[in-house]
Amino acid sequence: MKTLGVSMIVKNESEMIEACLDSVKGADEIVIVDTGSEDKTIELCRKYTDKVYTDYKWNDDFAEARNYSLSKCTTDYVLIVDADEVLQCSIEGIRQMFKFMTKQVEGHDLKYMGMIFIIKTQVETVESIRVIRREPSIRWESAVHNMLTLNGSNPALKNACYKTKFEIKSGYSPSHFLDPERSLRILQKQLDLDGSNTRYMYYIAREYISRRMQYGNPDQFPENKQNVDECLDKIIYWLEKHEAIAFNMEWTNELADALYLLSLAYFEKIMVTKEISWWYKGITTAIKAFLVLPSYKAVAQLLSDAMMQLPGHNKYPAASKFWGAVAAQCNNAGVAQIREIKK
Repeated sequence: MKTLGVSMIVKNESEMIEACLDSVKGADEIVIVDTGSEDKTIELCRKYTDKVYTDYKWNDDFAEARNYSLSKCTTDYVLIVDADEVLQCSIEGIRQMFKFMTKQVEGHDLKYMGMIFIIKTQVETVESIRVIRREPSIRWESAVHNMLTLNGSNPALKNACYKTKFEIKSGYSPSHFLDPERSLRILQKQLDLDGSNTRYMYYIAREYISRRMQYGNPDQFPENKQNVDECLDKIIYWLEKHEAIAFNMEWTNELADALYLLSLAYFEKIMVTKEISWWYKGITTAIKAFLVLPSYKAVAQLLSDAMMQLPGHNKYPAASKFWGAVAAQCNNAGVAQIREIKK
């Protein structure tokens, strides 16, 4: 049987680390790189493994830290988890999947390079590469919101991975509040270096979306209206910039999600400004999102709801019914983030 290890990077995770490590303690090895903890994280980690490395100097680069952790691994396969995540299956169950990691293609054996898991957060469900073969061609890239790649390509690695039903439950670590600007800071730094990187534009917009969510409904909390409006302006700025570049390139599920998020921001501007022009922008952008990825259920449902939420007295029930029927047929195939629409 092939061996399975765990690779992690951690910092100030004493409140959540034990639940994570309890869920993976059946692995052949657990490799943990600490990036500067000041609480009991290191002490707690050493209860589960002797491979806790404290010599890494944090450099505002998650890929660099994760690659350092991978360099310390010795097993055939490596499971990637974060400290605020809990594995929802057994380690033995993952091991049993190794027997399916080879398939026949045109008479030749093709070995899978890893496994894709389902990651469930409080707001969305995503698919993510979480088990990889340990070899030099597979590495982490991107300083923040980093991704695993095969010879520099994330799509190539995804295409070479076995899609499983295994789940990981993802929480939200309190350690994020110790440096709440970290991701935004790194993203801005990377965009200063490469102003045309659409991936970083997408994720910096998502950072502002997270901030906007903290302010609630401006009608209920009028004191937050200015903060909401400023966040929406930032979201719109980065996603419009993203669209201007990405829509003219290969259409991806990330582009569909970016357009969906942009349409939501347009609709939200109505609450702040009461201007109907934002409704038309929202409709147009949502339709573009649907054209990019017609399987995206949330987009079709958003269009259905929006047809009954036009400012003023005009409603479009026939159009709403049409898009509702379309939403019922959508299966979310290939969707980057599966979200439910709150009506």
